[in-house]
Amino acid sequence: MKNLDKYNPLVSIIMPVYNAGSFLVEAIESIRNQTLKDWELVCVDDGSTDNSKELLKEFAKKDPRIKLFSFQKNKGLAYALNLGVSKAKGYYLARMDADDISLPKRLETQLKYLKNNPRVVAVGSQVKLINEKGKFLGYKKFPTEPERIYQMMMVVMAIQHPTLLTYTKLMKKCRYANHSTAEDVSMFFKLLRFGNFINTGEVLFSYRVRPNSNSLKDPKKTFYLTLKSRIKAVISWGYEPSFLGIVVNLIQLILVSILPSSLILRLYEVIRFNNPKRKIIKFKNRVLSYVTLKNGRPAFLVK
Repeated sequence: MKNLDKYNPLVSIIMPVYNAGSFLVEAIESIRNQTLKDWELVCVDDGSTDNSKELLKEFAKKDPRIKLFSFQKNKGLAYALNLGVSKAKGYYLARMDADDISLPKRLETQLKYLKNNPRVVAVGSQVKLINEKGKFLGYKKFPTEPERIYQMMMVVMAIQHPTLLTYTKLMKKCRYANHSTAEDVSMFFKLLRFGNFINTGEVLFSYRVRPNSNSLKDPKKTFYLTLKSRIKAVISWGYEPSFLGIVVNLIQLILVSILPSSLILRLYEVIRFNNPKRKIIKFKNRVLSYVTLKNGRPAFLVK
């Protein structure tokens, strides 16, 4: 058997963990059940107060591909992600959240996309939505064409963050911003400097919808931090937004500035999840990701 202390795996999967004991076993098993076996799972426990750390220790004992790092006290998602990236030894780097599920062919399929598209530096996937009990809710769909994804970045994230597969050497250059929310926005824009983004056409990930979203606790703060990263992308990182993207951001800024947080959340719900046959939604479906819910009712995305 390989000496795993010296062996560099093909893929490093970075998984921050904070009080995720209820979902952690299912998340880790979904990685262990991948058809691609040459990986390491870098888990960073961010000061959990439930049984998460104990579960991680148990998994690390029975599977040497699972590595555990931890903070004594909670430092926040960005700190945990940056530590995980710094510890990664694989040639490729994938993201994973402790309450989600990677479908069995996720890594194998995304890796093929990356290898077959030399100008591409990041691969996401289509996403199945599930609730806290694992019940199917619907699908979140993303464009697959690099040009559409590029322009979409000015309006909304074009890759679901925990579905990301990229190159480790690039991620080590694209650290996460130390924000309490929207920490991934600047990372994506910095990564975009190195090449194109694509999403697979296949659903490779189950994304768990939960009611305690950091991004939705303070929607105004989330938007302002996101806007700050978008502006920096244009000024410092060479991003070239479309005229439509600039207009949409100005409209968003006006609405977020004058509306109360409760109404912002309601508008978010309507725009992202209501009937796509409405004219405004049909228009945005050409630009943004959207959700098709099985039961026809809206739901919040939480990450």
